[in-house]
Amino acid sequence: MAWVYLIIAGLCEMSFVVTMKLSHGFKKLGYSIITILFMACSFFLLSHALKTIPIGTGYAIWTGIGAVGSVLMGMFFFKEKKSVMKIFFIAMIVAGVVGLKLTSGA
Repeated sequence: MAWVYLIIAGLCEMSFVVTMKLSHGFKKLGYSIITILFMACSFFLLSHALKTIPIGTGYAIWTGIGAVGSVLMGMFFFKEKKSVMKIFFIAMIVAGVVGLKLTSGA
């Protein structure tokens, strides 16, 4: 169950980054409230996942999901620059996350 918590926490991290952008520096109340809710959910689920998953592995996977998801959301929904090198480095993050999962022993 810890891995499910961790994956959902990572998705919430990605979501709070996107809604933070949409809040325009916390000037739009609705998006600001949604950002805070996603932040709280993300940290809450991460804290439960880290009860059984090693901290280094859990934190790296959590940030990896958030980073990759945020970059992809930026490219596809916010029209941020796409490039072969950007995709390559996203793949490197994914490879690192998979490697950590495979070697975590949890």
